[in-house]
Amino acid sequence: MQRRRERRYEVWESVVLTVLEEPQARHSAATVVDISRSGYRVLSAVELVVGAEVLITLNSVAIVGRVRHCKPMKAASFAAGVEITEVAGGVAERSTSAGLYSTSASSSWANPLGA
Repeated sequence: MQRRRERRYEVWESVVLTVLEEPQARHSAATVVDISRSGYRVLSAVELVVGAEVLITLNSVAIVGRVRHCKPMKAASFAAGVEITEVAGGVAERSTSAGLYSTSASSSWANPLGA
C-alpha cells in the first residue's frame, strides 16, 4: 500500500551535501535517488542527524531541507529522507509538468521522467 502523499521521481543525481547546523559547515558528495514536491531521498557516506538542516546543490539550484530519518545501508553508507523547506537558485524556475525546480529545460530536475 502506497502511503506517500506525492509521487516520487527517480533521478540518481550527484550533489554536494552540506550540513548547515555545525560549528563549521561540512560538505560531502552524495546522490539524490528520488524526489517529490516536498522531499527527497539521498544516499551519503555521512550519517545525518534527524532534525539537522541540510543543503544540496546541483548546478545553480540550492535546496534546503530538514532530515526526517536516516538509516544505515550496506557498504558504510546511509539513506536519509529530507523534507524540503526552501528552494533557491540564480535562474531557478518551477517546472509545471513535474512540480519540481530546474535551472533549465534540459535538467533532469525539470522532468525526471524524460517526457
